[in-house]
Amino acid sequence: MFCYGDSMTKKKLVNLNVRIPQQLKEALNQHLKLSMHVNLSEFTRDALREKLTRDFLDLDERLFEARKNE
Repeated sequence: MFCYGDSMTKKKLVNLNVRIPQQLKEALNQHLKLSMHVNLSEFTRDALREKLTRDFLDLDERLFEARKNE
């Protein structure tokens, strides 16, 4: 479904700014110390992909392919 790998470096990335409670930020920082993610941005991209994949598993993959090819 979501396959970014090397293609991610070829696509333009955009900023997504969110406000979160301090406790959540601290929990994220603790998780980052223990996880394989290089930084918060990488973790966030991975978490968003995982959430979208899980929630939209039943959707036609062509929707994602069309977006990927834009």
